[in-house]
Amino acid sequence: MNDILEFETRTGKIILDYSKCNGCNSFECVKACSLYGRGVLRIRGGKPVLGVSLEDAKRLCNECLACEIHCLLKANGAIKIILPIPGLEEYKRRWS
Repeated sequence: MNDILEFETRTGKIILDYSKCNGCNSFECVKACSLYGRGVLRIRGGKPVLGVSLEDAKRLCNECLACEIHCLLKANGAIKIILPIPGLEEYKRRWS
């Protein structure tokens, strides 16, 4: 199994660092995905994995941020969600 699970969403991407999953038995990311998201994450072999194809993950993930927040607050902080905001850097430069 790769050390990183990375998949695209509609407007960004999700990166899951398996090295930070070691010792996690709560699977908060999968729980959060099923409660608040569209259930694209599943547990397989003791690790969170995509339960759908990469194409379906891009279409189904609602970018709710729940997997990242729950993993950060209740587990090991293994998930990073990247959702670029077009024009943000230019806006920040203009107002700083």
